[in-house]
Amino acid sequence: MGDELEITLKVDADERVVGVGWQGQGCAISQAAASMLGEELLGKTLAEVKALDKEMLLEMIGIPLSMNRLKCALLSLKVVKAAAYGLDRWEDPGA
Repeated sequence: MGDELEITLKVDADERVVGVGWQGQGCAISQAAASMLGEELLGKTLAEVKALDKEMLLEMIGIPLSMNRLKCALLSLKVVKAAAYGLDRWEDPGA
């Protein structure tokens, strides 16, 4: 069983994130990354959310990660990007 994550963004008329909710299960890294990212999103516009990158999230996490844990750490960012772009799911170009 892998990590599962659902993130809900509440966006105002100016396309600014005014609320973030998330639920899911997974390892400590994926849960911590989702929590930190949720705090970071508040007040950002959808354009700013779309511009977020993995380096920003990895800097927030602040610890070295193995390749296996990198996938866990980036799960929340992939989910948020899918929401910002209005996708039902993230299409990984590398898949």
